[in-house]
Amino acid sequence: MLLDLLMKARSYRNFDPAVRYTDEDIKALINLCRFAPSSVNRQPIRFAYATKKEDCDRIFPYLGWAAKIKENKPPFPGNEPTAYILMCYDTNLTPNSPDADVGIYAQTIVLGAMEKGIGACMLGSIDKPALAELFTLPENIKPRLVIALGAPNEKIVLTEAKDGQTDYYRDKENTHYVPKLPLNEILLPGIK
Repeated sequence: MLLDLLMKARSYRNFDPAVRYTDEDIKALINLCRFAPSSVNRQPIRFAYATKKEDCDRIFPYLGWAAKIKENKPPFPGNEPTAYILMCYDTNLTPNSPDADVGIYAQTIVLGAMEKGIGACMLGSIDKPALAELFTLPENIKPRLVIALGAPNEKIVLTEAKDGQTDYYRDKENTHYVPKLPLNEILLPGIK
């Protein structure tokens, strides 16, 4: 059921380094996006990926993780992602990155990954020029988002947000808590 999948599909930031994924595993996730909606059906999103440990190690320094967590910031040493997908857009098809398409495709990949037991974390805080160079992207292909992937190696608990406080946090056992607003706080009044 979709709700169950959504409840499990969290922003995982610690991964089991022993579990590796093949190029075919990652291509299967990217393939899901071919069937997702796209603004004006332009389909300008392009994908690069990495599964080899040495490539993943080269990508890691260009990513910003868990901005709200100031101490004991994940991923913890030895718990780095074991695969990455770099989402880009083709400026020959559209001059600006279509936010709707990026969001739809990223969520499609994250849900598809979780369905297979693969944890994911969408990262918008990335060094775009460095990643473009690392992946040797042509001038018309612009990095937009990275999805880090791996076997989840942490406990994440959804909690009810209180007084609009939605900052995520970790306790002393490193359990990651994610407050979610109650339904009545996200519903607007109907038409009068």
